Amino acid sequence: MNILKKNKIEIAILLFVPMLFLYKMIFFGQVVTTNDELERHPINEWRDNYLLNNDNTPQWFPNLFSGMPSYGGYIYTDGDPTKILRNKILFNPGLKVWFYLSLCGIGMYIFLKLSGITNRSALFGSLISSLTPYSFGLINAGHLNKIFAMAYIPWVIVAALYLINKFSLKAILFLALMTSLQLWANHPQIAYYTWMLIGFYFFWHVGSTILAKKFNLKAHIKTILGIAISLFLALFMVADPYGQIYEFQKESDRGLQTVLDEAKTNKANKTWEYSTRWSFHPAETVSFILPYYFGLQNTQSLSKGAYWGYMPFTQSTHYLGFVIIIFSILGALIKKPDKMGKVFWVISLITLVTGFGSFFPLFYKPFFDFFPFFSKFRVPSMIYVLLAVTVPYLGAKGLDIFVENLENKNTLKILIKFFAVILSFLVLLLIFEQSFLSYSTASDARYNINTINKLKEARSALFQKGLFLSIGLSLSMFFLSLGLLKGQINKNKFLIAVISVALLDLWIVNYDFLNLKSPQNFDLTFKTNERIEYLKKDKDHFRILPADKMGSNWYSYWNLESVSGYRPIKLRNYQDLMDAGGLNNPSILDMLNVKYVLTRKKINNINFQKVQNINGLYQNKNVLPKSWIVKKITSAKSQKESLLKTLSVDFKPESEAIVVDYSGKYLNSKSSGIVSIIKRVENRLELSSKSETGGLLVLSEIFYRPGWRAYVNGQLVPIYQANHILRSIEVPAGDSNILFEYDVSNWSLARLISRSFFILIMIILGFVLYKKR
Repeated sequence: MNILKKNKIEIAILLFVPMLFLYKMIFFGQVVTTNDELERHPINEWRDNYLLNNDNTPQWFPNLFSGMPSYGGYIYTDGDPTKILRNKILFNPGLKVWFYLSLCGIGMYIFLKLSGITNRSALFGSLISSLTPYSFGLINAGHLNKIFAMAYIPWVIVAALYLINKFSLKAILFLALMTSLQLWANHPQIAYYTWMLIGFYFFWHVGSTILAKKFNLKAHIKTILGIAISLFLALFMVADPYGQIYEFQKESDRGLQTVLDEAKTNKANKTWEYSTRWSFHPAETVSFILPYYFGLQNTQSLSKGAYWGYMPFTQSTHYLGFVIIIFSILGALIKKPDKMGKVFWVISLITLVTGFGSFFPLFYKPFFDFFPFFSKFRVPSMIYVLLAVTVPYLGAKGLDIFVENLENKNTLKILIKFFAVILSFLVLLLIFEQSFLSYSTASDARYNINTINKLKEARSALFQKGLFLSIGLSLSMFFLSLGLLKGQINKNKFLIAVISVALLDLWIVNYDFLNLKSPQNFDLTFKTNERIEYLKKDKDHFRILPADKMGSNWYSYWNLESVSGYRPIKLRNYQDLMDAGGLNNPSILDMLNVKYVLTRKKINNINFQKVQNINGLYQNKNVLPKSWIVKKITSAKSQKESLLKTLSVDFKPESEAIVVDYSGKYLNSKSSGIVSIIKRVENRLELSSKSETGGLLVLSEIFYRPGWRAYVNGQLVPIYQANHILRSIEVPAGDSNILFEYDVSNWSLARLISRSFFILIMIILGFVLYKKR
């Protein structure tokens, strides 16, 4: 708090500059309309309508992939108790992003000041950290949760270092609170990387005390205990939502291995390939000083879709600004790094190499094999979020070192040699551009020759723009530094000029990654048509197969339930069914209650009849109802057997069920009955059955073991996994009342624990701070 009071001007700048960068979003309401934003809007529409009409939390989302967990699947998660108040104050996306960028900058400033960095240099490093172009690429991509989680990285580091250096109740509670807030941002991968950094620092700290013969076992055990208590408290605070998320993770395509590969080695390779697809090629490290070396980002615009690096595509850049890189290296050349400097240099290098992933798995492979949960993550290059902390620290420290060593005779020599090397490299690139760069990639094969030539022209133009920018920055820093050394400019003006040039650099790059448009109502983007109007009039229970928009959430906007969609994580059994081509199988569509197929292409199957006077709409005449009673049960001993039998051409879902590990009564061919739907909402489904024989009732709803419970005439009954992805239960002869209900007992307990611990810790922390004051 003292740092904030004593440095009000710097704090004000850290609040104002992000607002300047985001002024179009904050004051003019401009928005990004990228694919992820559009795909998220139908989900938001469903969420808002549900909350408006219900007084509970939706645990199940029926509109995509035939249904999936809502709360645990990151579709709707309100675990953060501070979110309600924050959303009321930060009423538009621009304000929300501004808040987190400013939060990051202020946290970084506190960290740098506590590390002994002077005011102006700390401001320099903090602005770079908060305004990293990576964040602006995320804004454009619609991945705001990453920005929110990144904002807490310096705060968690400050809290951890505070505890390591001074064990106290306040430090324990502060670290627990900051860890919880970061986890509540709903991006555990970034939180994981944050703790990897803290863990490395702690082991370095212990090692340095051993080398210095100052090792104190009691003190280190005390610190470890304090960190463990903090994490323990944080985990209790984030029990909501992470209890539900953990349950879903175990059943998802990131938590379970696919059953499509036969050998375990193939499964391991598949997991490795999936996790490392977005590995950062070592050659792309040049983009840390040349932001457009490999083009820009993948969009439909040639001028902005010219990325030709080694990843499948990219929506952002890890460029931090050339100025911060210059002073990071220059400071290390002038003076040997101190303890903290060494730690952050090593962490930066380990982070850089880890991000190479499959291209150079020196660190990524051991982490993947031995670190818990690490293999669940993908996008190795995402670990570069740590560089937005380590490099600004090194740059701020380097700037201080340069200013403090003006009288050192070697400083001028180092300065001249350093910039001579940089400028020589840049000039060589300028001269031999055509020899060094091909401006082509294997994915260009999908374009015709004219488009490829235009792409190469766009890539060349972007490269030259970045090259001239880097040359300009290098010359500016050289002459400013030389002027300071020669006494032609004072320190204060020099520091202001350095910060100004660095901000200009970030301004240029950041706005190349923002594709802002005038304020618009997203609802206007979702225009209805004759097919949608026809489907809305059908009051039956059914699903659709949008064959021309399989990877889109488009139809969910009208609350139409689809068997496909767009989500980064799905249930494993459903993913396997799709990967095996199940949605191309008419029998699978029948049992999934697919009544309509939407496609402009002609369907030759006689069971799919074109709806008269409606273009692109076919009705499935063999569609099965929401629930039915089968005449035959075939038991499957494994998930693989279940999938293969379900996909078999001989499988008839209207009369047979493939049940995993079935332990009930087997049926005879006379089993029959009628099932009716009484009421169906997200968390609850009421049915009635009439059967003279009793039998196995199959429900065309997705099987999800952790969440759903079934009751027949008030008695709890087991739910069996039928046809690999559906639910089934045994019903007796006669009339039966059936209830499928999402069990919220674990979630309710988790929320109670979460809120209780949060309130308790806030009260204790407030009391400790008040008492200290």
